[in-house]
Amino acid sequence: MNECLRESDLLEVSRGSLAAFERRLATIPADLCAPFHEEARQLEAELLTVYRVVVQCTKREEDLERVSKWWETMVRVCDEFAVRLVKLAEAHPACGAEQYYDRVLELRSKCLRLQKMHN
Repeated sequence: MNECLRESDLLEVSRGSLAAFERRLATIPADLCAPFHEEARQLEAELLTVYRVVVQCTKREEDLERVSKWWETMVRVCDEFAVRLVKLAEAHPACGAEQYYDRVLELRSKCLRLQKMHN
């Protein structure tokens, strides 16, 4: 894409966050909501960090096709994070994961709009 990062770097960072999340999730008892919310907030914070990196990279990019590609990659990252939140909600159905999932979907929609705008 440009000197900022490569798509593979961004995907590696996000997948590392997701792998760590899954390891931590495995240790949470199903009947406890406080650790659930802590993990969901952490996952959301990591997604927003990835988003901020993409924002910075797109600011430096002059090629609109490459900007569109950055946002396409960010949509994929959001999809991967959403899948993990669905798993979290299934493991802890009484804890209210919908709010986190909805915010990931809102960010995904924003990234998709930006992707289409730069096509």
